[in-house]
Amino acid sequence: MPARSEGQRWPPVSYWMKVAAGVLTVLFLARAVVAVGNVLLLLVVALVLAIGFEPAVRWLERRGMKRGWAVALIFLAGLIVVVGFAALVLPIVISEVGDLARRAPDELARAQRENALFQRLDQQFDLQARLSSIAGEVPAHALALIRSFTAFVFNAVTVVILTLYFMSSMPRLRRGTARLLHPDDRDEFERILEGSTQRVGGYVLGNLAVSGIAGVVSFTALSVIGVPYPAALAFWVALTDLVPTIGAIIGAVAASLVAAFAGVPQLVATAAFFLVYQQVENYLIAPRVMRRAIDMSAATVIVAVLVGGTLAGVVGALLAIPVAAIIKVTLKELYLDERAETG
Repeated sequence: MPARSEGQRWPPVSYWMKVAAGVLTVLFLARAVVAVGNVLLLLVVALVLAIGFEPAVRWLERRGMKRGWAVALIFLAGLIVVVGFAALVLPIVISEVGDLARRAPDELARAQRENALFQRLDQQFDLQARLSSIAGEVPAHALALIRSFTAFVFNAVTVVILTLYFMSSMPRLRRGTARLLHPDDRDEFERILEGSTQRVGGYVLGNLAVSGIAGVVSFTALSVIGVPYPAALAFWVALTDLVPTIGAIIGAVAASLVAAFAGVPQLVATAAFFLVYQQVENYLIAPRVMRRAIDMSAATVIVAVLVGGTLAGVVGALLAIPVAAIIKVTLKELYLDERAETG
């Protein structure tokens, strides 16, 4: 084997020590990011919400209101809506959901006697025994439910506090970030931030409006059809409708399953209602509300929701479209416009 020439010597030990230190630093940072992943997710949620409500804050500022009072007014309005809705609906929802859990085995037995389809399903999957088992295990899981609810409340309060901070400090955060950039890049940064604010703000407010419409219309239709627990189901439909693409399907399936216990006519009417309403929402309501909000193709929306849901569950699916809109604005300002001009 020929001897290694003088110019082909291995790098010194200090070089490999630096490489090892760099690799260990990257691994440490990656592990730290994973460890604080929940905190980072809460920060992203709060930041997206703050950007989403920024157009409303600016609208109040243009009418002479100071920013702090504008943020307080928006928070108070949201608090009144949430507390009022909870005071009116939450007791009914809790009562109806609990009653549904208690009556599910009896309702299944009645449906089994009156419907041949349920007889076959019960024989194949032993549904009545499974529901009775689930109902008996409810008290045992009460502590776990309380812990989950406590964690949800803590996360929700954290997001609210961070959102209020970001909303109040948005101009300072904007100026502070701009100072970190080269003066030649600040105009580009302002355009990116302005475009992101418009799209995310339109998406957040529009999505809330579409979900509210879905809840009200669903409650009215389910009450007319005679489906049990219309308030609980309408609340669920409005909540799931916040999740793009797949949320409406989840809400419709849950309502249809409950309607099946009332009878085949109610099941058919409920399924037909959601089928028709989804077409109206997809082609009439949502396009009018979201027309100029996100400016993304349907394929991009679906891919973004799938990726976001895979990475972070329901929260990821909710954040997928705003984050995708911000990425699109950034790419457009940094690359696409420049290439269009040079091309």
